[in-house]
Amino acid sequence: MNLVFSFDSVLTAVALTDSMPIMIVSILISGVIMLVLANRVTTFLKKNRAYEVLGLFILLLVGIMLVTEGGHLAHLTLFGGEVQALNKTTFYFAVTVLILVDLVQSRYQKRLNQSS
Repeated sequence: MNLVFSFDSVLTAVALTDSMPIMIVSILISGVIMLVLANRVTTFLKKNRAYEVLGLFILLLVGIMLVTEGGHLAHLTLFGGEVQALNKTTFYFAVTVLILVDLVQSRYQKRLNQSS
């Protein structure tokens, strides 16, 4: 898993800047942060499985956003139409809705468990 997120960090650093020193520093910092926090995140996710699924859906949305931006920059066509980049506002709206639904669902589940 660390390898996947390290590769993701490299892609993000390359996408955000053209400066090689900034890329190197950002990759090193993100790698150290991942190593330091890996056990804490694992423990949290073992206790809260719903957040694991939420995180996977957010990663799916990020993947879709990256693919559409790449397709748009490469001028790809799909089913006869040019691929358009996913609007950032749409992305943030979808992530916000996912988080709100998860919060409401977890509170509802806690109430059900308390009444049982």
